[in-house]
Amino acid sequence: MAMVEARGLTKRYGDQVVVDDLSFEADAGTVTGFLGPNGAGKTTTLRMLLGLVRPTAGTATIGGARYADLPHPVRQVGAMLEDPGTHPGRTARNHLRAHAVAGGIATARVGHVLEAVGLTDAADRRAATFSLGMRQRLGLATALLGDPGVLVLDEPGNGLDPEGVRWLRRLLRDLAAEGRTVLVSSHALAEMAQTVDRVVILDRGVLVAQAALAELTAGTGTRSVLRTPRADDLVAALKADGADVEPLGGDRLAVSGSTPERIAELAASRAVPIVEHTTSSDGLEDAFLRLTRMAARSGAASPVQEDA
Repeated sequence: MAMVEARGLTKRYGDQVVVDDLSFEADAGTVTGFLGPNGAGKTTTLRMLLGLVRPTAGTATIGGARYADLPHPVRQVGAMLEDPGTHPGRTARNHLRAHAVAGGIATARVGHVLEAVGLTDAADRRAATFSLGMRQRLGLATALLGDPGVLVLDEPGNGLDPEGVRWLRRLLRDLAAEGRTVLVSSHALAEMAQTVDRVVILDRGVLVAQAALAELTAGTGTRSVLRTPRADDLVAALKADGADVEPLGGDRLAVSGSTPERIAELAASRAVPIVEHTTSSDGLEDAFLRLTRMAARSGAASPVQEDA
């Protein structure tokens, strides 16, 4: 049974349909990316899942029960929405102690989660002095306080520096490896491509895709960015080989439609030196844009579902 499940979930505000007959699931032991353009209905869906917004129709359940019917919700579900709701006058430690007492959680957990999110040294600072990234870490600590089996996170990487983003990626992967269910909403598609196992994509409240990341991005290529003092020579060789090349100014090139190995082979055959070469997968971004554009054109495209 899926740990997080929506069936026919719908939310209307008057004549406006924010979420429309949405069905999806997130399994234990996986990180599921919950993606969509601005206004797609992601936050409203997460709020319905957490019992903060009443659905117009359909159901949103965690472990087969509505959030309101869970016997120990703060121990079963850790949630972090866009506004962590931290009192600016409280220290991080006191903020977590207050939540622990309210949730019937042993205060010994406070030190553990502060360490888990890298805030031990800032535990006795007031939240008003925290950067956005530090407030995000405190929100994650609050979500982890009850040692929950399910985590629902809305833009947890917002405000984190590159080191913090890498730390968050490892944290989410480690939590899923422990058998937890991680449902995470984010606009950072490149980072999601390195983090999630499955994706659920919405557009204007409608499901447009639900599939394993590997299935959704199958057949997409790799984008290489490189530097060479003989850019013109390499451009000619790459284009003759069928690659797409975009000059980025100076001695930098962006190459798609080829592999790093093939680029190196072509450069070596012409004695063209490459002084820097980085690669990234644009698969998730490409799939996301293709599916949301398709949905916009059709008005209600049939969702992409993984094979049973």
